[in-house]
Amino acid sequence: MKNGNAGKKKVFIVGSGAGGLSTAVHLAHQGWDVTVFEKEATAGGRLSAIEEKGYTIDIGPTILMMDDVFHQFFRDVDRKLEDYLELIRVDPLYRLVYHDGSVLEPCNDLKSNLDEIRRISPDDVDGYLAFLAQINKRYQVAREKFIEKPLHKLTHFMNFDTLWGMYQLKTLNHMYDDIARFVKDERLRIALTFQAIYLGLSPYQAPSIYTLIAYVEHALSGVWYPKGGMNAISKAMVKLLEEFGGKLLRKQEVTQILIENGRACGVRLASGEEMRADVVVSNVDFPTTMNKMVPEAYRGKYTPAKLARMHNTCSCFMMYLGTDKKFDCLHTHTIFFTKSYQETLHQIYEQNRMPDDPAIYVYAPTTVDDSVAPPGKHIVYVLVPVPNMTADVDWSKEVGPFRERVLDKLERCGLTDLRQHIEFERIYTPPIFEKKFNTYQGATFGLAPTLFQSAYFRPHIQSDQVSNLYFVGASTHPGGGVPVVIVSGRMVAQEIINEWGTASVNIAKGATALHQSTAH
Repeated sequence: MKNGNAGKKKVFIVGSGAGGLSTAVHLAHQGWDVTVFEKEATAGGRLSAIEEKGYTIDIGPTILMMDDVFHQFFRDVDRKLEDYLELIRVDPLYRLVYHDGSVLEPCNDLKSNLDEIRRISPDDVDGYLAFLAQINKRYQVAREKFIEKPLHKLTHFMNFDTLWGMYQLKTLNHMYDDIARFVKDERLRIALTFQAIYLGLSPYQAPSIYTLIAYVEHALSGVWYPKGGMNAISKAMVKLLEEFGGKLLRKQEVTQILIENGRACGVRLASGEEMRADVVVSNVDFPTTMNKMVPEAYRGKYTPAKLARMHNTCSCFMMYLGTDKKFDCLHTHTIFFTKSYQETLHQIYEQNRMPDDPAIYVYAPTTVDDSVAPPGKHIVYVLVPVPNMTADVDWSKEVGPFRERVLDKLERCGLTDLRQHIEFERIYTPPIFEKKFNTYQGATFGLAPTLFQSAYFRPHIQSDQVSNLYFVGASTHPGGGVPVVIVSGRMVAQEIINEWGTASVNIAKGATALHQSTAH
């Protein structure tokens, strides 16, 4: 039988997270011979699921925004999203429960949001509108000049257009301080800044530009849910990859990227087997890639000491629960804040210790999708921000006591007798994230997107030391979040095609269309 890939340029992609799969699909669509190596039995990385006993429980990301990115991804490869995914709009966006018992439920339309704000703080309606008015331009600048530009060359950054864009972003203060200029009620300030946790940051430390996340949720795309869970996205991407002739090799761990004469030329597997390719892309967390997979001579400035000094995000204590009871106090997305939210985050991010009073996010997909659990059963996904593995925490001893503290709080918050209704349970801690997903220091969200770890200052998508070696994922430019990482995958594919001189009409068109789609 004739080999359909004979004569094609060959690319190896290490890791099948959202960024790796995005890169793989784009390159396979353009005719490349693509092989993705995944050390686990399931594709998707943190965008995969625990699938046991009839439950399908998302492991990592659970809130889908920027739905235009997903539609554009499928258009880029001449497909329609609707043929692969069913997106359900979530309304209200989420339920925010404060320590005093008050509740805020932002919605998908402006009138409903204004009614909600007027209900709890009438004096802040004008300030909320002022926030929305000024953030729109900043969002457009961030999207066009930073999120969707490679920025791996100094000339990409040191030019008038990009520097003017930086000025327009006004990033020199923090999220909380920025929002405090517009609204006075502490509950509203939290409601418009807690999204920093999506990136593994504290809103009291995160650059103010990330207030654009609240803008996207409240006024632009809203929040969506893919039927089957967020893992349905990675499954759809694998299906596309295979349709375009690409290969996904599960349970195949790559231990080293092969480099000869300054050029990436293949990979070495845990079995010792060496395989050759023209281009290598690592979707493994960037610090882990450098520490473990790239030979020391080719790491450049990213030495172990340098990586250890860089600012990493927090980790998470995760409880994946299957229950035989529906808890009416839960929305699809519910957050239970603490009496002193700032103090809770200060303990995690600045004191690097376990919080006295944990803030808890609960995801209950069975409120909108009964296909992810056995008949009559429900999912209660619990996420608690905790320090990464630089903290002095012995997780072999901490799991049991902390589990009880979290369950105690949930039962006080309305999930009465939760313990008696748990039929399925898995717990993930920082050491599990480090081992299973290769996250450096167990930092669930990768390198922190601080001011000097963003844009040109963030690890680049193309190696500065090795030709034909590329990086994709939350710890590289442009940063974390599923839609942003998918955009990153498209940029990596485009850079590879540009380097090899292959036409890429569809991808270039996609980028233009994406700019146009967000300009209205």
